[in-house]
Amino acid sequence: MDKREAIIFTAARLIHEQGYNKVGIKSILDELSIPKGSFYHYFKSKEDLGLSIIDIYIDDTKGCIESVSNDIKGLKDFFGLFFKRLEEMQLKKGCPVGNLILELSDENESFRTRLMVWYEMLFRWIEDVLTKESIDNAEKKAKALVAAFEGTMMLSKLDKDNVHFEIFNEITFCSIIEN
Repeated sequence: MDKREAIIFTAARLIHEQGYNKVGIKSILDELSIPKGSFYHYFKSKEDLGLSIIDIYIDDTKGCIESVSNDIKGLKDFFGLFFKRLEEMQLKKGCPVGNLILELSDENESFRTRLMVWYEMLFRWIEDVLTKESIDNAEKKAKALVAAFEGTMMLSKLDKDNVHFEIFNEITFCSIIEN
């Protein structure tokens, strides 16, 4: 991993743990033991770093999409990947993209626009699967699934209970895609 990647991944971890506004460039660089000049060699600003972090999450989500089948089972498998990640983190931290949406979408138009790229990619993929599976109202149902997924991640983080994953899989998912 080169220095630029190390900065991005360290910052992503710290921001996921503490939030974008609580993590300063100094704390990222201190953890990596690299000088401030190195940061500005790779990034124009903290905002530039933040946009790079969002790009990492876009690429990660794209990779998860590509790892599952393009059918209803693949949709469930996709959501399961993220539920498993949250369980591995002991239901702490939540969805990194969801956290950034909550924290940054009203603060900075550049962040909102880039986060919309993530949302559009995920929503369009789900819509395509639902359309292929002949599910009525695929567009609205795809949006509902993304919203339900993010809500499930948030509530699981809030009350430290993975029962929300079971509810999503057994009730919410089926209720939304039902024709």
